[in-house]
Amino acid sequence: MAGKRQDQSLLGPLFEAAMQAEQEENGELADDPEEVNENPIYTVSELAIELRDELKNRYPRIMVQGEIADFKGIHRSGHLYCGLKDESAQIRMVMWKGALAKLPFKIEGGQEVIVTARVDFYPGGGSLQLSVEHIEPVGVGALQLRFEQLKKKLRDEGLFEESRKKAIPAVCWNVGLVTGKSTAAFQDMLKIFRHRFPLANIFLFHASVQGERAPKQIVQAIRAANKFSESDTRLDCLIIARGGGSYEDLFCFNEEIVARAIVESALPTISGVGHEIDVTIADMVADRRAATPTHAAQSVIPDAATWMERLSELEGQMSRRMNEKLQDLRQTLDSYYNRLNAASPQKQLQAQHELLNNLRRRLILATEGNLRAHGQNLARLSTKLDALSPLKVFERGYSIVQNTEEGIIRSVNDLKTDQIVELKFKDGKRQSRVL
Repeated sequence: MAGKRQDQSLLGPLFEAAMQAEQEENGELADDPEEVNENPIYTVSELAIELRDELKNRYPRIMVQGEIADFKGIHRSGHLYCGLKDESAQIRMVMWKGALAKLPFKIEGGQEVIVTARVDFYPGGGSLQLSVEHIEPVGVGALQLRFEQLKKKLRDEGLFEESRKKAIPAVCWNVGLVTGKSTAAFQDMLKIFRHRFPLANIFLFHASVQGERAPKQIVQAIRAANKFSESDTRLDCLIIARGGGSYEDLFCFNEEIVARAIVESALPTISGVGHEIDVTIADMVADRRAATPTHAAQSVIPDAATWMERLSELEGQMSRRMNEKLQDLRQTLDSYYNRLNAASPQKQLQAQHELLNNLRRRLILATEGNLRAHGQNLARLSTKLDALSPLKVFERGYSIVQNTEEGIIRSVNDLKTDQIVELKFKDGKRQSRVL
């Protein structure tokens, strides 16, 4: 209602001027020259400047509720030029770069807002406008709106996807901490490390975790931890943490530069900010989210007491298995000893020597037998061969007629008159002529 009354009071002088001009046009006002001359004659510039001054004096600072209209983005100069409207009216508005940069959320078309502004008249364009100093969203706080806008932006980029997140080692021996050195969260985490796993090496990278300087310092600490891991001691993970606090206190972990520094970290990151009900952008982009700083510390190290119990169990199991194995080996060794004793190498050699002698005797006997048999067979064959020898035939008075060209002559028909043939006797050869 206050806004409507302000609109009516703002339109009052303009409405009165418009009514007066209409009455003059219709001849309703007196046409007295003296009365007319009493009204001053303005130049356009004079009237514009007077209107501007009057509006500034009458409405030095007002609050107007409406919807962002005709939004085409931030001008390249960094200023905002758009409209502010409701269901029946619209007015132009401008917000200068310096004031716009202080807004904790991003301006978008269609947003319902309350603006704190001065009513201004722009002489160069002859237009009425609101010179806005501050904007507050309606229905949701500025920080919450900023949170939702950044969450949507990073989700659209895929930075919340589990597929891009790095695995955290099961046991982290070298742990980096990004937190305040004087905070209760740091002391709580140190207690956890000392009590549960004193073998872990803890490296603190101090940063403010509240206030305007916090986002930048957190980013610097994350980058310093990565650099330290590359050049000095290799860190297994990096915990970014702070204890509980108000929504405003924790908001440094909702800053875009912090989120991107966590995403760009080569080290696996664990976010432990606030309490379990507190969810920040840092929790969403980190490789693992822990409900509290204490839980973050517990999630990267084992419990030494649990390890000792497990080692004791393993020691008992190993002792039992070793005893069982030794017993099996003793039995196997006894069996091998008995077999070796039964199969003495000396006995084996003696048996093999006797076998070799027997084989040698058998070989000699077999060889002699074979030689005798082959000798007898050779004699029989020699006798047969001798009986069939042509020399034996010669002994009985026979001879062989041969042709030097054709060999043995077996038929009288093979002889020709005056042919020279050779007669072979038992004691020599003679040539003859066929008559």
